[in-house]
Amino acid sequence: MIKTIVLVLAIAAVTGCFWYVYFYRKERRLLGRLQDMVDQASEGTLERQEISESKVSALENSLKRYLDDTLLAGENRQKQKETIQGLISDISHQTLTPISNLKIYGELLREELGGQSEAAEIIWEQTEKLDFLIQSLVKLSRLENGIIAVTPVTAELSPLLSAIRQEYGAKAREKNICFDICQTDLCAAFDLKWTIEAVGNIVDNGIKYTAPGGKLTITVEAYSFFLRMDIADTGTGMEEDELPRIFTRFYRGLEVSEQPGVGIGLYLAREIIQAQKGYIKVTSRKGKGSVFSVFLPKSEPEQSINTVIFQKQDGDIPVIKSVL
Repeated sequence: MIKTIVLVLAIAAVTGCFWYVYFYRKERRLLGRLQDMVDQASEGTLERQEISESKVSALENSLKRYLDDTLLAGENRQKQKETIQGLISDISHQTLTPISNLKIYGELLREELGGQSEAAEIIWEQTEKLDFLIQSLVKLSRLENGIIAVTPVTAELSPLLSAIRQEYGAKAREKNICFDICQTDLCAAFDLKWTIEAVGNIVDNGIKYTAPGGKLTITVEAYSFFLRMDIADTGTGMEEDELPRIFTRFYRGLEVSEQPGVGIGLYLAREIIQAQKGYIKVTSRKGKGSVFSVFLPKSEPEQSINTVIFQKQDGDIPVIKSVL
């Protein structure tokens, strides 16, 4: 009796081991096949190896269809992007000469009439607005379609602050606003040209919405991984529920609708800073002013975001001008 039990147990153990080894090897073969499929799909070289009613074959066919559809969608997106890029270049080139002519003849008309003609002043003002709007829309389209991008490098912040002072100092003085920019030798990773654009939009916004006799300051502080630049004004300020919307495209608050602009300056500022792996925070109180905090990384972002190139073509628009 004991021998029989031992024999049965031995047979059961051998059988169990056999099936364990069988299913273990089968599972490993299946996982290996699936891994090969995924690797080939990631390389774009997946080919159907088996046509049957098995689940593996069905999975392989589905993965192949998904890969083909993804490749086709990518090609279509690239074609659309190239088409849009061509249209934007045509628009910027074709509108440059007519608008320049309008501005020249408008200025000549103002000089000839000695600034006494209301019609001449209106023509000049509307031409300036048209030029401003075209520049803004072209710039926005280029950024959203990846035609332009930033290339951050580690550098001192002082050239950026000097450019902001030179560009907006006179405008602040004309409005009798105290414009105070700190001195610093701190460094961060940023694209000088496009960061001037982003910070300039915020500064121009602060000057625009600060009453005469107010103040606008820029201070810099170093953190562990970021450099913080605070742009503080004593302007109209905003309600808390308005803050999440100010970075959306074409958003204009009801209380500032009479001010010139199209409402894309802060949107562009955020996109430019985020492209450099930074971010912007805002604190504001109604009637007390606002503080825009721009955080820039202290070291260069990974190389992968630095590969998009902006090629300047005839008729390209200067980027230093505010597009608020």
